[in-house]
Amino acid sequence: MQTIKGRRWLLLCMGLAAALLAVMVFAINLGAVSLKPAWILKIIVNTVSGREIFAAEWKPQAVSIVWNLRLPKVIAAAFIGASLALSGVFMQALTRNPLGDPFILGVSSGASFGAVSAILLGGLPFIGRFPLQPGAFVGALTACALVFALSGDRGRISASRLVLTGMAVSAIFGALTNLLIFITPDTHKINSAVFWMIGSLAGITWKQLPAVSAAFFTGLCVGLMTHRSLDILLTGEERALTLGVDIKALRRLLIAVSALLAGIAVSISGVIGFVGLVIPHISRMLFGPVHRRLIPPACLLGAAFMVLADVLARVLAKPEEMPAGIITALAGSPFFLHLLRKGMRKFGD
Repeated sequence: MQTIKGRRWLLLCMGLAAALLAVMVFAINLGAVSLKPAWILKIIVNTVSGREIFAAEWKPQAVSIVWNLRLPKVIAAAFIGASLALSGVFMQALTRNPLGDPFILGVSSGASFGAVSAILLGGLPFIGRFPLQPGAFVGALTACALVFALSGDRGRISASRLVLTGMAVSAIFGALTNLLIFITPDTHKINSAVFWMIGSLAGITWKQLPAVSAAFFTGLCVGLMTHRSLDILLTGEERALTLGVDIKALRRLLIAVSALLAGIAVSISGVIGFVGLVIPHISRMLFGPVHRRLIPPACLLGAAFMVLADVLARVLAKPEEMPAGIITALAGSPFFLHLLRKGMRKFGD
């Protein structure tokens, strides 16, 4: 697999950024109230500046629709998609397994358990009160640590055992989540939790953006700082050790960051599957396995994919809004089956 270099790589990244911006503008424009695309930028500039830089050609309700309803949702969708894609990149590099993904390896189920505990109980059992986002992060971190601890064999991670362990951990946390729902008497909380678990971007406001953006930029910084170690890790643990890579420290760091990315994303959108599986593979096909040139386009592709999934969820179920998790599952499941059928060949070539 060849790595795209230099000017061509930059042009492709700029093209992805432009495509992401176009999809975001289309997503903001889509809805019961029709808006001109030119209005969107003008409304944003006027609102951010606090002045009427552009003359208002729109009705007053258009400002509320763009700024309070559609814009935070679209920005959140982009950050969620980018975070899940970046988490998938880390997990696939860490495990040298093409099936490495926060959804398949049970991390999303752990995050879901922590978040549902916060929704239904106000915290996590045996730990105490937790807000939604810290609860999801703790659940994701616990699931991630369990998967890697149980799938290891004398310090080495078996690809087949990793997937099977992830499925088992996912089933355990799924059962615990269902148990919480079963024993909760509050019907309103149950309905909120069940709808959230399907994976929906409905109801997102500006309040959710600081956490998901901070988690993403933290993960991006870690990825760009450790890109050489990630490249070396793909060649095998023995060679990585001889080249001075501290595998244990790197593994702990990537587990924590992957759990942070997946946990915060899940706390906002619910369980969104297969983004971390599909997007890293497409990015490697287009840009090669070198992480310095893989991570930025993977984030852009993940963001565009998630925004597009939200658009499709709104269009296909019009006038209702289908949970975006259904769209990602329909797109990702065939890809997952294709990887299983193809076989888990040597990863990173």
